[in-house]
Amino acid sequence: MSTGAEQPQQLVDHLFRHEAGKMIAVLTRVFGIGNLELVEDTVQETFLKALQVWRYGQMPDNPSAWLMRVARNRTIDLIRRQQKLANLSEELAHRLQSSTENAVDQFFLDTEIADSQLRMIFTCCHPALNPEDQVALTLKTVSGFGVQEIARALLSTETAIQKRLYRAREFIKSETIRFEIPVGHEAEREARRRIYGTVSVVQ
Repeated sequence: MSTGAEQPQQLVDHLFRHEAGKMIAVLTRVFGIGNLELVEDTVQETFLKALQVWRYGQMPDNPSAWLMRVARNRTIDLIRRQQKLANLSEELAHRLQSSTENAVDQFFLDTEIADSQLRMIFTCCHPALNPEDQVALTLKTVSGFGVQEIARALLSTETAIQKRLYRAREFIKSETIRFEIPVGHEAEREARRRIYGTVSVVQ
């Protein structure tokens, strides 16, 4: 029989697998693919907060919506912090703060979330990336797998997977890979071929 402490942990673990990829995709569209580590840290903080709050019995009616709302609020906080660091005039800072919330809200619409997820899949499976790095990055970023799980699935070591993830992120940043859906049938066919190839590796 599970204890009260175990139930929130199990729920958070379940939601992380099903919601983390969605949240990472949305926040990446807000902050840019070059800030992927910041995005992943933000999502991790959101789930840690959920665990802390839910352990004390404050369970929301819709946990998935709660996570998205917390991630949204954290995003707004980060943007406003950057605006303060920019030494803006008081008037301009006020205007930006009032519009920031509305601007961020647009990224969290259901249709935009789906679009962000598709962008993330295409980015992780970009043809310029090493195929092994594509697989590791897709499993980690899109599917919410942990490094240990990826290493076990690919018959590799955690150190090797960490290196693949680092290499993929650095390549995306250095080559300025765009967070977008490819234009043109040929680009789309190539990306889909690589996506399906990634899926077959772990089946």
